[in-house]
Amino acid sequence: MRYLLLWHTDENELRERSPEWHEEIAAFLTRFEDELASTSELEWTEVLAPEAQAVMVGPGPVARDRDPAIEGKPLGRVWAVRAETRDRVVELASELAGELDAWIEVRAALPGSQRP
Repeated sequence: MRYLLLWHTDENELRERSPEWHEEIAAFLTRFEDELASTSELEWTEVLAPEAQAVMVGPGPVARDRDPAIEGKPLGRVWAVRAETRDRVVELASELAGELDAWIEVRAALPGSQRP
């Protein structure tokens, strides 16, 4: 089954981290993603632009800047993984959460939702 691992973080949070933390995380994520790719568990990953570049669009069409007070912490990175069991994807999310010192949201992709 396909799952999405979602890391919600904001620019200020990342700016407060030390350069050493950023280097350690870059090395960890490279290793983490390479290991998942080698076992065919990683389908894709995306790093999203900072929330300052996000635009919220509603009906009308109405567009406005993203408001963290309304929308909450922005999405910073996404991993799409294939896992045989929920336990495996929770294990992966736990590894990310421990290294990133952050909560990782896990969402299952509904079967049949992927179209070419």
